[in-house]
Amino acid sequence: MGKGGSASVGGSPKGTKGFNKSWVLFLMVFMAIFLNADNLVLSPNITAIELEFGITDADIGNISALFTVIGAIISLAWGYLADKGSRKILLLLSVLIGELPCLLTAFAANYTQFFILRILCGIGLGASFPIVFSLVADFFSEKERGKATALISGAIGFGSVLGMIIGGYGGAAWGWRVPFILVSAPNFLFALLFWLSVKEPPRALSEENLREMIEQGFVYPRSIQLSDYKRLFTIPTNLLLFLQGMAGTVPWGAIPLFLVAYLQRVKGFDLTSATTVFMFFGLGNIVGIVSGGLVGGVLYRKAPSRVPLFSGITTIVGAGMAVVVFTAPLVSYWTIVALGFLTAMMASLTGPNVKTMLMNVNVPENRGAIFSIFNLTDSLGTGFGRFVGGWMVQLLTIGPALAISSLFWLPCGVLLIMLVNRFPRDVERLRGVMRKLGEEMAAKAKVA
Repeated sequence: MGKGGSASVGGSPKGTKGFNKSWVLFLMVFMAIFLNADNLVLSPNITAIELEFGITDADIGNISALFTVIGAIISLAWGYLADKGSRKILLLLSVLIGELPCLLTAFAANYTQFFILRILCGIGLGASFPIVFSLVADFFSEKERGKATALISGAIGFGSVLGMIIGGYGGAAWGWRVPFILVSAPNFLFALLFWLSVKEPPRALSEENLREMIEQGFVYPRSIQLSDYKRLFTIPTNLLLFLQGMAGTVPWGAIPLFLVAYLQRVKGFDLTSATTVFMFFGLGNIVGIVSGGLVGGVLYRKAPSRVPLFSGITTIVGAGMAVVVFTAPLVSYWTIVALGFLTAMMASLTGPNVKTMLMNVNVPENRGAIFSIFNLTDSLGTGFGRFVGGWMVQLLTIGPALAISSLFWLPCGVLLIMLVNRFPRDVERLRGVMRKLGEEMAAKAKVA
């Protein structure tokens, strides 16, 4: 139906009655887990890969940076397409684009092949990001999005941890190549199940002021225009979240990539022990993401302003804890495990709440676009962290390099606190836009 029109109400409704949201969320969670496992599967095996291909820590930093940044740039086009066409098809393509190169990485014969395959894998990972969160916004209402986003974000974090675990234990047992097969293979099954069992949701399906009409079969009358991109940067919440993302992801670029190497070189752990420590660090990340999203959902229902306040304070505390981890003369294995778990948990509470805030201040036809831009800003921070982390490790040694990276969480926390007054106003602005559009759709339906 063209812009400004409505669909006939005949036939089956296009609303939530035709969708099993739990099943859709289940599939997206597991696809996110294994797609994001590709991200850090190489990390525990950095030393083995460097020895085989004759490369350095800086080379690994360069690969990892480009893996992230190029994927994010490509996701800009994917985000635009997600707001125009079938997100179901686009999500399946992004999964296949990511997993086929990951599988083939196990057979890379030289550094050039390894480099190219890693970049292609990053493109698939980056392309999936805006599609997944655009779908979440349409399947789940404003009050449900915190929980759904927490689960998807937790799956992303768990995927990275799973990649580290498979890379570490699998690398120790079978060499560095086999883990790339193990993390990529399951998604071919989940992609097939998604294709066979999931229907494309109508846009704006879960908007409070439009849900009833969409469920009756009316079509959301607006779609993204290129001119919308300029307007996205005029929304204060968007701008502040872009900036905090660029700062806050620098530590998430450097620390996961070099943590196992830090534990081996500075603390003297073997690969298996270092991977176990990282596993607890990753579990802290997952617990923080899920609990942060759930707490954020409760706070949002009480007052939207509490979400950025909670996120900002916990991010600043996480920065201080991370500096202690990488500078204090800790020698006890279990002390390092416990502090790493708590630090990762504290620093992770913000992630899902940022995504929920973006969903709740942007119109439905722009959500693919906004998440592609957010993914780009986040990826620039992550890529910068990996690139600079690799060079700082060579120049300053690994401990000081990771401590300096952790300090980027401080400006991230300050920017989040600046949203305490602005975010609620942007939420109300969006509600007003949706209310007015619903009235216009109802008026056109009466005329028709």
